[in-house]
Amino acid sequence: MADAKGKGKAREEPPEDAPQNPQLLRITNHGKIKPWVAFALDFFEKHEDIPIVLHTLPAPPKTTSSPENLEGAGPVRPAKTRNPSSISPTASTVPRLISVVEIIKREYYNEIGTLEALGLAVPEELAQDTESLRSQKIIAALNGKTHLKIKQTPFMKITLSRVELPDLTTATYQPPAVRKLSKSAKARAKRKEKKATDSIDVD
Repeated sequence: MADAKGKGKAREEPPEDAPQNPQLLRITNHGKIKPWVAFALDFFEKHEDIPIVLHTLPAPPKTTSSPENLEGAGPVRPAKTRNPSSISPTASTVPRLISVVEIIKREYYNEIGTLEALGLAVPEELAQDTESLRSQKIIAALNGKTHLKIKQTPFMKITLSRVELPDLTTATYQPPAVRKLSKSAKARAKRKEKKATDSIDVD
């Protein structure tokens, strides 16, 4: 899965032999909203029955045998250690994810969780050895007041679909909003309808 740098490429194409698989679209801090929206709308035009899953999960780690690493210039750099007090990218991109969804949505399901619940490693933990990680967990436990401190890294997944998805019946659901006309808009509509009726009667 490649990151989107202004071209909306942070997505994984569904396999050709399994068109029923959801289309994944990863929202990043450095990508642009317009390409993401354009891609989603175009995808729905071509594939009405395939949902799109927009998410803030981190990109999967690259293996040394992948074509991208073989063709890249120079060795793979180790992951940077993130400040423990800073907000995780999986959480900081949630407002961006919602902005994209609000533009392209028709019907969607929401799924909120934590990376720890999925068994995914947090980037800062990958760059630390086992002993250092153990020490940090002990310190975090000792700093707790009445309960042990539990560290969780939030993320969000939103599924857009033009058809009902039975597998997600337990998730929260937001139906398409019904537009309500204002009093002035209703009055204009009535005048327009009356004018059209009068013109038909004259003819």
